[in-house]
Amino acid sequence: MSEATNSQALALQHELVRPNLPLMYQQDDTLWGMIKETTEVEVVSSRPTRVPMELLAGGKPRQGNPDGGDIGLGSSFTTDFGTLVPVYIFMAWQYTKLAEISTGNKQKAIEDYVTLTQKRAMQGINVVMESLIQGDGSNTLDTVVGTSGTNILTVNNGNAFQDNWDIDIWSALGGTKRGTVTIQSVDANNKTLYLTGPFPDGTVANDLILLNGSAGVAGSGIFGIKAYQVNSNTGSVMGLPRASYPGKLSTPTVNAANAALTPSMARRSLAQIQIALGVKQPDELDLIYHMNVDMVAAWEGTGLNVTQVIQNQVTGQNSVDMLKKSPPKTFAGRKLVTSINAAPGRIDGLCLKNWFRVENQPIDFYEVGGQTLFPVYGGSGGLNTSTLFYYWTGVNIGNQNVREGVYLQNVSIPNGY
Repeated sequence: MSEATNSQALALQHELVRPNLPLMYQQDDTLWGMIKETTEVEVVSSRPTRVPMELLAGGKPRQGNPDGGDIGLGSSFTTDFGTLVPVYIFMAWQYTKLAEISTGNKQKAIEDYVTLTQKRAMQGINVVMESLIQGDGSNTLDTVVGTSGTNILTVNNGNAFQDNWDIDIWSALGGTKRGTVTIQSVDANNKTLYLTGPFPDGTVANDLILLNGSAGVAGSGIFGIKAYQVNSNTGSVMGLPRASYPGKLSTPTVNAANAALTPSMARRSLAQIQIALGVKQPDELDLIYHMNVDMVAAWEGTGLNVTQVIQNQVTGQNSVDMLKKSPPKTFAGRKLVTSINAAPGRIDGLCLKNWFRVENQPIDFYEVGGQTLFPVYGGSGGLNTSTLFYYWTGVNIGNQNVREGVYLQNVSIPNGY
């Protein structure tokens, strides 16, 4: 008889499963988390919420003659209002009975799959909201930068997406819907979406990528930064046409024209607010600056450019580390908030005291008659051994004064970002 090999001993051997379950994707909800914590919540019905604004100044100054002269007629200020209605966002989750019973205790698995699914579900819908509040009010997540093969899309910011999302491709808002595809995996560092199947026919650069189920129409989704922070007299703010009040519903901006970020640009952004609303405004707004890591690096680079180290005045045996442990926490003296969902090449100055939520359904399980877990039915009409549940919310974001803000656009992105 020949010698025993390892294959003959496999039945006796223990199998090690490490007790750690590392997370291989991001779950940031930076700005959405701040809005949930710091802004007003207006509990509303399905009817539109009216958002009043004082838009035009009044009064008619003139030189006159008090000795019986005609000093004319007067006027007064003008008010108007925008409207805001909740938008409903759903997120579906599903698992099989075998996944449930095979991981239900520590003897079977390192984690209870159902418990962990419910935890990830709450985190997941917050990630959805973080992506949507970066947008323009249509649920546009990003644009197609390029295509590769049959199932690869490159985008501006991979962190606007998550694995397994269904996404809709549109030629433009109000244009042609090319189709719906599912993301297999997001490679955020390379700004790449790998799809489970081919992207729709006709998909080209500059096509829009929208949240699945969106109408593809301006103003039909969650209003976000790019809905409010717009320097234009076209379009609308919460349904109020900008053209009706030229300049009043337009956010001040600094166009860097693809130049590198400089301190003078930061100072100019504050000056734009002062020009719009008065010299004291930047100090009274509790302004924050919101940006992605590319702009944080650009801002840190402006400081490194002026750093001076005189080696013979430095003690010790090691060369000086030219980089601090963490990047700057302020921008032009105001709080700097970093979000990996923010648009690259853009910095937004936000006055969060002007931002609020209208909500008639907080984030929670979708419930029918007290039931939150739903069976799936098979092709026979009988039950499928799967369980389905949803998180959902009915919410929208408001900004009562778009003048009290500023944004820097077309800032040169540092190499490698």
